[in-house]
Amino acid sequence: MLLLCNSFATTQAKDDPLEWKSEDGAHSFKVGGVVRFNHRYEQWDASDKRGFGKLDFDIFRLDLKGKSDDAYLNASYLIQDQEMMSIEKAYVGYNLNKNNSIEAGFVYKPFALYPYPQNGWTYHIPFFLGYGNNAAPGLNWNYNNPEWDIKVGYYPRMLETNLRYSPESATYDDLSENHLPFQAAYQNEKQNQLNTRIVRKFGNDQVGKHEIGLSGAAAQLHNKTTQKDGSYYAAGLHSNSNYQRWNVQSSVIHYQYDAENPEGVNDDMTLMGANGLTPAYFIASEGTVSSLNIAYTLPVQNMGKLKAIRFYNDYSYLDKERSDWAASQMNTTGAMFIATPFMVWADYTWGKNANIIGGATNGTGFTSATSENSDKWMYRVNLNIGFSF
Repeated sequence: MLLLCNSFATTQAKDDPLEWKSEDGAHSFKVGGVVRFNHRYEQWDASDKRGFGKLDFDIFRLDLKGKSDDAYLNASYLIQDQEMMSIEKAYVGYNLNKNNSIEAGFVYKPFALYPYPQNGWTYHIPFFLGYGNNAAPGLNWNYNNPEWDIKVGYYPRMLETNLRYSPESATYDDLSENHLPFQAAYQNEKQNQLNTRIVRKFGNDQVGKHEIGLSGAAAQLHNKTTQKDGSYYAAGLHSNSNYQRWNVQSSVIHYQYDAENPEGVNDDMTLMGANGLTPAYFIASEGTVSSLNIAYTLPVQNMGKLKAIRFYNDYSYLDKERSDWAASQMNTTGAMFIATPFMVWADYTWGKNANIIGGATNGTGFTSATSENSDKWMYRVNLNIGFSF
């Protein structure tokens, strides 16, 4: 960062007091971010958000972007509700030539719909399985031209649990801030993960712009108790199409955790967790998750700062490998109001056997679905207001 800042004259961009550029544009540094507040109503009796109260603090995110000739940096640090902190990403990169670049640091793990697996503010089932906005310490190689977008990455270990924004598989010991006593026997962590995402792009302004992609991931699954290595793999197929004001996204991901657990530990469940904003939880060790997202952007005129409204519907479905475990489903219908520097999301989400809908009363939603509110459709209404700078 210091090298970037010292490599150009401190000339501020005329339209942004937090951006500095050199006269030739080869060097730049920008500070930005967002502050968000959230209000939520939840249907289930155990929730503490059943009334219509005040807006709660959601996140403060600080973004740093810069470049110096062919070198660049990109970082986002978050302070979240309940005094939690996380790193969304933090890496440096270098453009080898017009089409090729490499990145090192806390980089996104490219997989399927990338980096966000939905349109709405409310994350969907792929995110809670680790397939959305997921960063890890490692290296990415990127190749991009008008027809192809190819990314290959290597990650020797996963991001520390107390810095995670996105959930990932983890050991009970590493989740010391948010684990539960009955999870103590689960001590698996990914090591030496490889990801590949290959996308073919096609179309034009007349027929729309589209992409279809294949993704793959594989890793060792080290068990700290047995000191043996199991395996993890995932394979994904996705599409993303834009035609006029419409956007349609779809994905299908099959994954499997094959752990070397001690005798007596249920291999059909894998422990997941992030930085403690929500408690650690189990997912089915093998399953197929599908999603279909549709959005329509409506331009707005003569309404002050409001320039567009994006209407969307996101649907996701988790089919677990065990036939006696009921499927998980989520659907979110909502709108995003674009009024820079303000951004407002209004979501209505209902789900069945999804931990996020029902919380502790649906805590087995991603596994056996045997909680108090399993197999029940429940809903929540969410309003998120953000100010960017």
